[in-house]
Amino acid sequence: MRRLLTLAISAGLAFSAQPAVALELDQLLPIGIAGFNAAPNVTILTRKHPQYDSLGIRWDGWEINPELSLGAGYDSNPSGIASASATLNATPSLLLHDTALGFGAYAAAQFQNYMQSPAQNTHGYTLALGEGLLLPHNSLVLALARLRTQETGFTLDNFSATRPVTLTGTEFRASDKYTTGMLTLTPEFTYATAITQSLANPASASLAATNIGGGLTFTFTPDAITSLVMRLHASNWRFSQPGQNANDYTALIGLSNDAEHLWSFRLLGGAAARRPSIGTSQVVPVLEAAASWMPTPLTSLDFSAAHEIEDPERLDAASYTLSEAKLSLAHELRRNIIITATASATQAKYFHNPLSETLLTSGVTLTWRLNRQFRLVTAYDFNDRQANLLRAANEHVVTFTLTWAP
Repeated sequence: MRRLLTLAISAGLAFSAQPAVALELDQLLPIGIAGFNAAPNVTILTRKHPQYDSLGIRWDGWEINPELSLGAGYDSNPSGIASASATLNATPSLLLHDTALGFGAYAAAQFQNYMQSPAQNTHGYTLALGEGLLLPHNSLVLALARLRTQETGFTLDNFSATRPVTLTGTEFRASDKYTTGMLTLTPEFTYATAITQSLANPASASLAATNIGGGLTFTFTPDAITSLVMRLHASNWRFSQPGQNANDYTALIGLSNDAEHLWSFRLLGGAAARRPSIGTSQVVPVLEAAASWMPTPLTSLDFSAAHEIEDPERLDAASYTLSEAKLSLAHELRRNIIITATASATQAKYFHNPLSETLLTSGVTLTWRLNRQFRLVTAYDFNDRQANLLRAANEHVVTFTLTWAP
């Protein structure tokens, strides 16, 4: 269940003036990197458009795909506290992929400048390697990523930030999917570290964290559509402040279903426990649900919801129960024009104080493929933060991003 490293980035990996939400590798990295962003089905956003897809550079069995994204926009309230500002952003990136070897590598840099609020400027980078080995009865995946990003005041447990907070992290993943008859076993291992900048003193590192986690997923598929899924997971958390150390345990069971890629769902329920080194253990019921539906070949609808201990996409010392729901709609207006709409609600209720915090987001993105080399992305995003003991804040962000790929 745990995904440690998260980074908010716009469609097409074009860096925009959206607030970072920790480190989201699975949303950040392209599908060519084994171990990350393993989309199970072709969607409106990921399917091939041969007449508009960049051809890239071919060398032997390698596919080399450089990109450069440049954009401008407007942010009404950076970090929820700064003055409104025009923005400029740039994201160069390079993807290497060899299908025969199962190997992929990715590198990108992100630069975000606020013309009227330079204290909100951010810059970061992402590096990733992935190897997928197909063996006679199993598939082994090894993946490694390193990145640096910034979080704003529109992220959980970051409400006191008056300027972006730098987070640097590394994550290693290993998994082995073994199938025999109707049964599939998937053991997984994760090792991650992160250093978060001090809110009070930006020049010092206030929190260093390490997570070691492992899990096992059992999938029983008596037919080609419906599967019984059971997932067990445990993780150990170590912080630079030892009193925050903890162990997490999760057990989930439920069903998943895939009807010829037209619709699918997953519904898992169970319990999670957190045992801190100091303080009272917490046990809560947990839920994980997702559904996808394509009512027409040009439209897809996706929904996900979760209730669990702490945000599975963050590496921090706060302890809380998280309730989250996300909805997205993608529609192909024309072969080269896709519009997407998203909305999400996230609520955190903290264990050791009466604080509760809610983040609401929504957005609309229009992606226009001008030709093989250029695409234009226009996006509007709204972010809102509500808390019972803190000031409320909201933010309107508009961006225009042009991406070039040879």
